[in-house]
Amino acid sequence: MDPQLVQFAQTAGTTVVALMATEAWSATRDRVVALWRRFRPADAEDVEAALDETREQIVLAREGEGEAEDRSAGEWQGRMMLLLATDPAAAPALERVLREARELLPPGEQSSIGSVRISAHATGNSHVYQAGRDLHITERRVGRHTGP
Repeated sequence: MDPQLVQFAQTAGTTVVALMATEAWSATRDRVVALWRRFRPADAEDVEAALDETREQIVLAREGEGEAEDRSAGEWQGRMMLLLATDPAAAPALERVLREARELLPPGEQSSIGSVRISAHATGNSHVYQAGRDLHITERRVGRHTGP
């Protein structure tokens, strides 16, 4: 699978879970289900039930247990990867669903539901370090010293 589609699927899964605790969820839920009906109709009912179940978990997690949100994001990242692996043409439609969902949020909340797109191309001996969040690098260079 294209690395950019993998990355987009991860961002989409995290974004869908984050949207579950917002005022935009009802409309977003309907759009996500419609997306599945269009690209993976056999799975649409299961996805619809899973969305409802995950939202219940997220609401409870916001009241106490914080691990549920990370676990749910991972599950939805996997579902998004399956959707995009099955039909990469779903990517623009999914991106539109997420953009429209962010637009439904009050202006102050729109930046908290974001997307990250990172790409890089390294050649020769170059190094690329990228992250959508924290990144800590400890690097030791081993080699001959050619200085004075």
